Amino acid sequence: MPFRGLFIGIDRYSSTGIDELACARRDATALEALFFDTLGGNTVLLADAEATRQRIEDAFAELAGCGPEDTVVIAFSGHGSETHVTAWAGAIPSLNALQIAAITDFGVLDGENLVVSAPTSSGKTMVGELAALRNVLDRKRALFLLPLKALVADKRRHFESVYGGFGVRTVEATGETDDITPLLRGQYDVGLLTYEKFAAIALTFPHVLAQVGVIVIDEAQMIADRGRGANLEFILTLIRMRRREGIEPQLIALSAVIGDTNGLEQWLGARLLRRTERPVPLEEGLLLGTGHFRFLDPENGNERVEGPLARRLVGGKGSSQDWIIPLVRTLVAEGQQVIVFRETKGEARGCANYLAESLGLPPAAEALTQMPGGDPSQASADLRSALARGVAFHNSDLDREERRVIEEEFRRSGSGLRVIAATTTLAMGVNTPASSVIIAGLNHPGEEPYSVAEYKNLVGRAGRLGFAERGASYLLALDPRAEHDLWSRYVTAEPEDLVSRFLDGTTDPRSLIIRVLVAARRAAGDGVPSEEIVEFLESSFGAFQARRAHSAWQWSRPDLLSALADLERHGLVQKNTTGAYELTKLGRLAGESAAEVGSIVALVDCLGALQPQDISDPVLIAAAQTTVEVDQLLFPINRKSTQKEPQLWPNELRRQNVPWHVLNALHRGTTDDHQATLRAKKAVACLLFVSGRAMSEIERVLTQFGGAIGGAAGPIRAVAARTCDLMPVAARVAEILHPTLDLGDRVRRLAIRLTYGVPSPAVDLAQFAGADLLRGDYCRLAAAQLCEPEQIDAAADDQILACVDKDRRKLALVRDAAKRVAKRRAEAVTPSVPVLEAYAP
Repeated sequence: MPFRGLFIGIDRYSSTGIDELACARRDATALEALFFDTLGGNTVLLADAEATRQRIEDAFAELAGCGPEDTVVIAFSGHGSETHVTAWAGAIPSLNALQIAAITDFGVLDGENLVVSAPTSSGKTMVGELAALRNVLDRKRALFLLPLKALVADKRRHFESVYGGFGVRTVEATGETDDITPLLRGQYDVGLLTYEKFAAIALTFPHVLAQVGVIVIDEAQMIADRGRGANLEFILTLIRMRRREGIEPQLIALSAVIGDTNGLEQWLGARLLRRTERPVPLEEGLLLGTGHFRFLDPENGNERVEGPLARRLVGGKGSSQDWIIPLVRTLVAEGQQVIVFRETKGEARGCANYLAESLGLPPAAEALTQMPGGDPSQASADLRSALARGVAFHNSDLDREERRVIEEEFRRSGSGLRVIAATTTLAMGVNTPASSVIIAGLNHPGEEPYSVAEYKNLVGRAGRLGFAERGASYLLALDPRAEHDLWSRYVTAEPEDLVSRFLDGTTDPRSLIIRVLVAARRAAGDGVPSEEIVEFLESSFGAFQARRAHSAWQWSRPDLLSALADLERHGLVQKNTTGAYELTKLGRLAGESAAEVGSIVALVDCLGALQPQDISDPVLIAAAQTTVEVDQLLFPINRKSTQKEPQLWPNELRRQNVPWHVLNALHRGTTDDHQATLRAKKAVACLLFVSGRAMSEIERVLTQFGGAIGGAAGPIRAVAARTCDLMPVAARVAEILHPTLDLGDRVRRLAIRLTYGVPSPAVDLAQFAGADLLRGDYCRLAAAQLCEPEQIDAAADDQILACVDKDRRKLALVRDAAKRVAKRRAEAVTPSVPVLEAYAP
């Protein structure tokens, strides 16, 4: 077996513009000697002046003649090509102090675990990217875990635009219609997942964690979130416990500015890189009722007062808009881009409207041309009206494409879009920098005040690196009492300390126990003793914090045994002959799906008494509304309606042949008089969403009794998406309870319909075209009877273009998807010729 080797080492380049190296020639020379002495054969060493382009090309030409029996080694030591840094150079000309510290002092490129706490726009995201790309270059895989689907989509666009041209393969997984095969087979470089999706994959397919070189947790401060903190903490606990098996990917946790970490970095086995300074100075303060600006000087932290910056509108409304209008007018006149944050969706839309009327800005023409036109909601019409006058709003009533256009147009250099009125949907990690932000109101729905950390995230949108040299935030405090309160409670306050939610009263310990049993991976065999369950739970961050406060703290054994007994009573676990605990089929489903135990119990109660033939798609949708996860979603309802709403929505489900038992189950486990009505209404919303009706018509139907002003597109999409997440769980519960059922294909089709909001004829097309087509595109294609491969193949281009906003890219997508549908159907046809001859006895 002949050996051939080519070894290239370059310390000194002919160009004076390239820095010299010290060890490249030495490394190449040593490698050449090592291989020649060991294997002999034919080796070529090209060093410094000998390593010309022509000599290298000639050497490669000689190697091209090698045969299958030859062994070839090629080694290069020297500078990489300029294209290796092109990807970063465009957006970030150089690394900042935070990123340099992460590399030189904290070993982020050497595999060290790291917790980074820094302000918005400090460049901490690049620390995660550096670690990810270091692993990619080492032929390892990187995972980014994010709290929201919108952040996953934004991050994927970023990775594909910046690194896609360099061969970095990026995949995402956020919902039930995503193909996770590349993740399972390791056919990716960077994976982007929501926390919940990663939990389900890591529990169901534990080998995925073993394939990963680095895991980047974005928005790690979410560990303190009441709703989702316990789930993130379980993920991190699982990662820590896998270290005992020798599986130890590098861990990078990226957090906004927080108070005391309470030992998070120690618990993770990481170091803490904390910075409070911003690369872009921020003047953070209050706009007072006199028009003056009271703020903290970013240079020295001293309090200053300037102005008046604005004068209250004479003859105004007597509300915050009397100050917002003149302040925005002043800032825009200075050439600034401005975000105005309001508490509710309606306030954001109203604010955009009165600013559009008052400012007299030219149209945001580029944004208007990119707006999708196929399935406008009531909010869509308001958005186009505002854009025609140079202003936009951003909230959950806009669809993903509308939000994308607004976000990208606002950050585009030279954009005509100068002002956005927004809810906090714009502040959660999405890259939307502004020169200044204005904040009017700091209460969540239900009058729960914003935390200091949430407020700091809003003001962090101002003066972002690469977009503005200085930023300013104006929190409206229009009377002396508000001034005193907001100055001390927000502007000068420190963010809250990090607190675990693992031991919180809102966290169901039964769900934690079930996931521990799945993670142990012995539950189907010898079972898991209660001591091992306790060991896992006591490895959590919550337990770590509890022991710091009280060194003798232990997980309550009586509480654990009580929770296990409840799980056994509901048929999710069982004891074996040794007293260890094993998962039943229902228990394994609960753990692997990361669904709440309360949801599994509710689904069993809802579906168990039915006959298999009664379990239709509407029944599964209605049953999913009884789950903990869907119950948590807000949805508009007129709470004063005691007759019309409580009667209409259950009656609509009854017309869909939803059995009485399921309708009665909607009332079980409710906490107020409206919850059962809301469950029925959400189910109807899902059925309307997949019916092919226009969104504006669906909104009109669902808000005919009030409860929402200006439509409800956001809640409709949200409940359909969450129902879709729970649909495989509901179906599997049905199959476990009724073994003769096989709902696989039905649920696959229903998941596609709920994900994209498409009617039945468009399902196969949507399976292949996916999110590249919008709901309006699919509905128009279905209405034009252009969903079947034969119909699409026979249609003229103009017929299809009329259904997809005359977008030729979408035309190509439709035709390609139709070909793939036809191919799949052809492959699925059963051969008509028997495989075997008739058996002869």
